[in-house]
Amino acid sequence: MKRLIGPLLILLCTLIWGSAFVAQKTGAAHYGPFTLTCYRNILAGAFLAAVIFVRNRMRGAGRAPVAGGGDGTVCLGGALSGVVLFAAMAAQQLGIEHTTPGISAFLTANYILIVPFLAWLIGRGRPRLMIWMGVVLALVGTYLICVEPVSGHSPFSILNFQFGKGEAWTLLCAILYAVQIMVVDRYAPRCDVLVFSMVQMFVAALCAAPFLLLPSEAARLTFSHFTAGWWSLFYVGILSSGIAYTLQNLGQARTPAALAALVMSFESVVGAVSGYLFFGDTLGTAQIAGCLLVFTAIVTASLTSRQ
Repeated sequence: MKRLIGPLLILLCTLIWGSAFVAQKTGAAHYGPFTLTCYRNILAGAFLAAVIFVRNRMRGAGRAPVAGGGDGTVCLGGALSGVVLFAAMAAQQLGIEHTTPGISAFLTANYILIVPFLAWLIGRGRPRLMIWMGVVLALVGTYLICVEPVSGHSPFSILNFQFGKGEAWTLLCAILYAVQIMVVDRYAPRCDVLVFSMVQMFVAALCAAPFLLLPSEAARLTFSHFTAGWWSLFYVGILSSGIAYTLQNLGQARTPAALAALVMSFESVVGAVSGYLFFGDTLGTAQIAGCLLVFTAIVTASLTSRQ
């Protein structure tokens, strides 16, 4: 039974993250992209601060040492990660306003394929052959995802390629998430993970705050908009950013890397299913084929790079 705890925690994390694409799409109707990014990180940071407070009280005053690095490492690493996290979240939210939760989920998941190449750039070794094959599959899959079904034509027409700003912002988000993972990989192992995450969330909120002065954001900074979308804000702030990241850390510590990667790769599938259940999103034949190719590429890259 103990062996199942880790995978079950990661599975719960995956379900939360996958379904969060629906909450983000819903939130886009009530909040501007930077407003939602700011609010969700404030909530997540406050939640983690409360968790840290309770943990420290349970351990006893002064008995919550940082693992490895000191406060300087936590602040520097958390701040750098927070800046990139803000950019990634904002790009994802800008993208999901113009595409479906399912497509956003599959395109975002490409970060798994980007990480090995960023690692290569900083001298950590050339990606394996399977990673290169995964990239090819993902490129073909991404192309097919961006194919729009044409009325009166074959449902598998691959000539009607529609790469809009929603897809562009989402792919930029995938690149930024890959950069954020590299920053976390550099600093988090030497820090108290909860404190690192809290700093990261608050810095991301701080970065988003100045953008709330934009006319498009300020127009929706009203009490009515805030209350109308409160559940989506709660979901992405507390569940997706606060609880899910904690579940990931706890689950991965108890799960073999290959199994953890495989379970987490289902986030994109959960996102697509959630979009269908809550928004009635449908995909054309070419788009379904594209999602399958991207998912295959992600699983291949995950198992190859984390074994």
